[in-house]
Amino acid sequence: MPRDFLTEYRLEMSALLSFVFGLLSVIGLVGARYINIEGKIVTFKLPAGLSSLQDLIQPFGTWVTWIAVIAPIGLVVCLWWLYDYLKKVRKLAGLMDNSSRAKFVRNMDDIEYLAWVLPRRFEKQVLDKKREFKL
Repeated sequence: MPRDFLTEYRLEMSALLSFVFGLLSVIGLVGARYINIEGKIVTFKLPAGLSSLQDLIQPFGTWVTWIAVIAPIGLVVCLWWLYDYLKKVRKLAGLMDNSSRAKFVRNMDDIEYLAWVLPRRFEKQVLDKKREFKL
C-alpha cells in the first residue's frame, strides 16, 4: 500500500516549511515593528542594519501584521514536526541497533509501529533485520 506524500517526504517538507516560516517570521516581526501608515500609504522605516529587508517587507503592506502573528505559529508547528520525525528515527535506530534476537522480539511492536509511521525505507530496514534474525 503506498504511503502518503507527507509521510514519505516528512523530513524534507518540515525542513523546507521551517525555513519558509522562519523567514516569514522575521519579515513579519520586523515589518510589524517598523510599519508606518500615512493615509493609504504604507511605508516601513527600518534602521540602517535592517534596510536590506525593505524589499522583502514592502510587498506585504499592511498584511505584515498578520504574518507577524501566523508565521511564528507555523514555525513552531513545523519545528515540532521535524523534531518528532527525528525523535522517531533515533528511537527506531536504537531499537534496531542490537544483536540480541530476544530484545528485538521484545520490542517488535514498537519497531513495527515506528516503521509504519516513518517512510518506506525504514520498513525495508526492519524487514532486513527480521530476515537477519529469521523471523
